Formats: sequence, structure tokens, C-alpha cells
Amino acid sequence: MNNVALITGASRGIGHHLARHFYDLGYTLILIARHAPALEAFAATRDPARITTLAVDLSNTATAEPLLRQVLSDHARIDVLVNAAGIFRPGSTQTPVDDFSTLLATNVTAIHLLCQLCTPWLLKSAQGRIFNLASISGVQPFGSIASYAASKHALVGYSRSIARELGAQGIKVTTLCPDVVNTDMAEGSGLAADEMLSTEDICRAVDFVMSLSPAAIVEQLTIGRQPRPRQPR
Repeated sequence: MNNVALITGASRGIGHHLARHFYDLGYTLILIARHAPALEAFAATRDPARITTLAVDLSNTATAEPLLRQVLSDHARIDVLVNAAGIFRPGSTQTPVDDFSTLLATNVTAIHLLCQLCTPWLLKSAQGRIFNLASISGVQPFGSIASYAASKHALVGYSRSIARELGAQGIKVTTLCPDVVNTDMAEGSGLAADEMLSTEDICRAVDFVMSLSPAAIVEQLTIGRQPRPRQPR
């Protein structure tokens, strides 16, 4: 029986590349995102027996929860949960309250829902793991994006706390905190492609964490960017 990975945000960006990565490793996938055509396009070029897709807005927990429960009931266990779904909104003290609430709903509350629902299935795995994708802005202050940073700080705190709770039950939780990654979410960053992290960096980070001995746990992994060297005057 193949290992099973549930990956959110799988239609684009980091989530999409992690879906490709875990598929290539031989996993059976449960892929979740809002954009159904992108999920269907991914599944259409691969073994349909190894892929389940669910198009749903995870920030709408009332709608998402029963659909998630149904998808989980079709699988005997989950080995890896990757919470890669997330949104970005610029702004700090002037961020509209609705935007602030949407950031928290997507970047924190939805992840809590996934962790809550998947825990019983992860406990059925010999090596259950959760990867929550936060951001370097969840561990460092950035004045121009305080609202986004607030959501990521909350996610880091949440993830590190459940790492202690679930670790005692055999589930390892790792929070990934990368700097700017070269995806469509980075548009407007002003950085060139070679100044950003690649999605492959995130895949390699996941591989690194999973390659460690059973006794090892990485609760938080921050992945920074190498600044360009200054040109001599």
C-alpha cells in the first residue's frame, strides 16, 4: 500500500510543486485547492488511481469540513499532511478589517481545521508528519506587511505548540519558514528570479526533514535568501 500525502494549495505555487514531488516519490495523493481545472489537469496526466482531488475554499470551514471528512473516509490512513494553501495581502495598520479576517481564516483557521481532522488518520501511520508552510515573516518583523505577518506569526506559534502535543503521540510537526519563493505570489516583490528561493528548495527542505533518524525532529526550519554581493564603488 502506497504512503498517502494530503496537500493543500496543490493547484499552483509551492503546493503544486510539492504535489509533483510526492507523486514522483510514489505517494498516493489527496490534492486540495480552490481551482478545480488546475487540479483536474494535474490528475489527467498521471495515474488516476493514485490521485483524489477536492476543489473547495478551505477558509469556508462550514462548507469545507464535511467534504474533507468524506475524502478522508475513503482512505485508511494519512502519512503526510502538507498545509501549503495560503494567501497574501499587503498592508499594515490600514489593512481593511475584512482583508485581515480573510488572511487569518485562510492562513491559520483553515490549517487548524486540517490538522484537527487529519490527526486521527495520521495516528494510523507508523510515521505521521505535518508540514505547515509559514513564512520568514512569521519569525521576523516586516512593517509593510503587518497583517500578513500577523497570520504567519500565529501559524508559527500554533504549529510549534501542536508539535509538542502531537509529538508525544508519534506525529512530527515541522513549520517551514521560507523567504520569498519564486511563485506567482511573489509578483510585485521587485526581486529577480535568481534572488528568490525556488520551489525545489522547499521540496529539498521537506526531503531533508524526512531523511533524519526517527529520533530527530525539526520543529521549525527557516530558509533565508543569500543577498547579492555589493558591487565595488
